[in-house]
Amino acid sequence: MKVAIALVSLLLSCYAQEPGCVLKNEGDLSPKKQGKFRAIRSDTPDQAAVRFDMAIDYATAGNTEKALSLLEEALAETTWLDPAAEEAFRKISGCAAFQRLVEKERKKYPPVSTSRIVHVIAEKDLIPEGIASDPVDGTLYISSIFHRKIVEISPQGTISDFVPEAQDGLFGVLGIKVDTRDRSVWAATAFRGESALVHLDRSGKILHQYRPTKTGRHEFNDLVVTMKGDVLVTDDLDNAVYKLPHGGTQLVRIDLEKRQYPNGIALADDEQSVYVAHAYGVVFMDLDGKGITDLQKPKDVSLAQIDGLYVRKGNLLAIQNAFGGNRIVELRLAPDGKQIVSGRLLEYRSANLDLPTTGTVYHDRFYYIVNSQIDHEENGELKNPGTLAPIRIAALKLD
Repeated sequence: MKVAIALVSLLLSCYAQEPGCVLKNEGDLSPKKQGKFRAIRSDTPDQAAVRFDMAIDYATAGNTEKALSLLEEALAETTWLDPAAEEAFRKISGCAAFQRLVEKERKKYPPVSTSRIVHVIAEKDLIPEGIASDPVDGTLYISSIFHRKIVEISPQGTISDFVPEAQDGLFGVLGIKVDTRDRSVWAATAFRGESALVHLDRSGKILHQYRPTKTGRHEFNDLVVTMKGDVLVTDDLDNAVYKLPHGGTQLVRIDLEKRQYPNGIALADDEQSVYVAHAYGVVFMDLDGKGITDLQKPKDVSLAQIDGLYVRKGNLLAIQNAFGGNRIVELRLAPDGKQIVSGRLLEYRSANLDLPTTGTVYHDRFYYIVNSQIDHEENGELKNPGTLAPIRIAALKLD
């Protein structure tokens, strides 16, 4: 063990002598960051992504030696996490070890770009997070966090407000889904630690708002609606899923057993089970939260930081956007739906991936938000508004 430690120290000291390679063994994670990583379940399948995330945080804290060491561990299996996409690694970008990691990843996973822009929304400060499609005519609904409203794009491409700004005290709108039974709309809304699940009719009138009964901070994020009429919504601050049973009036909390930041959610084809993405993986469970289990995966596939999650023809589609480069991926499921057997990149290192969040499947196309710009909004305030751009919606043809 002492020999191994000495060897690592020798290698790091060699890296430090390289021009443009800045390595320092100084700086530690804040108590909050340390607590975040301590709380991660030891059985989380994507430990490579955990190490990648830790490397980002150590690099940000200034401990570039620790960051490079963790990064080499994380990418030992050559997952599709691209370290060159991270600003935090700029100080070690001149290190030969870092450059080898980048070259290895990019050789195995070259760029993929097949989508095209189909709509442009001129409202730069919309800050959209969710997108949904009407299964009958393809109308698109786009949520707005900052303006607290919902925008509609007709099949002819006409853009208008479906729900006016802050109607009936509407919070910022995140996830959104069309109820296939009656084409009404459900939305996950949040503002400064408060949340509500909102049901609207086809004209945009708010029918009901459902609040969590558990005290504390909440942020409803994404949701699904079953053919029976049950609605399930993720709460990324409460590490839980809330269920509104068909005909019910109160939300039922489903604890995700210490899995952090639940986000995307998708119904299995039989609608008896649901997939829920969390910070470092995806769980499979029934609609009442029973039988929660993390999907296993091949070593070269990452399931971390999935925002939008969808089931199509027995497989998963996912948008990943928090680290390792923005990407849209397809995850092939085993016949029992409880394991990922392979994955492939559908869009990667593309001009049409500028902080995407969610998408929607309509016929043989996947429509998604190219540039959500959600990093420009915090607690109802805009950051650097002068750098905002018109919102682009792209379509990706599916096989």
